[in-house]
Amino acid sequence: MKKNLMTLAAVLCCTALFTSCGKNNPDQPEAPDTTPVSAVMTYAFTVTDDLFSAFNLTVEYYDATGEVKTETMTSKEWTKTVKTTKLPATLGARVKMQLKDGFDSSKEGVFSAKHAYGYEYYVVNKSNEKLGNTVSNSSSGGVDMKYEKVTAYAERYQDKPIMKFLLNFAADGNATSGSWE
Repeated sequence: MKKNLMTLAAVLCCTALFTSCGKNNPDQPEAPDTTPVSAVMTYAFTVTDDLFSAFNLTVEYYDATGEVKTETMTSKEWTKTVKTTKLPATLGARVKMQLKDGFDSSKEGVFSAKHAYGYEYYVVNKSNEKLGNTVSNSSSGGVDMKYEKVTAYAERYQDKPIMKFLLNFAADGNATSGSWE
């Protein structure tokens, strides 16, 4: 009987030892979670004093849930960071403009209609840890013109964005360029 108890005790000790091995072993760190679950993008737009003072500028952008939201630019610079709730997802933004009532096209001098946009993005895992590199892009454009030309410029961009970008994120976190409809 004593021999059977000693054998049972030895088996139980070995079982406990083997089942605890490999779990929480400091010599074997857990593999990092590399599964992307969300994308984080920062949008940025900047316009010249002339554009800001002469035009009502609105930004349409994709929010965290994939809905298009609209905000009015209340300063020459507009930025927003959005984190998607899941992948796949679409993120992007565009700026539209409408000439303000009472614009004085008889002014002398040069009207500067210049603008720039930029964005940066990265993907994160479920622990909100950044995976891979941050990708960024920027562009600028515009034109200088006489004040008398501003009304024609405004008509040309009626219902068209002066700046835009759109990215489609796949379930694996890879992004490809898209276009606004």
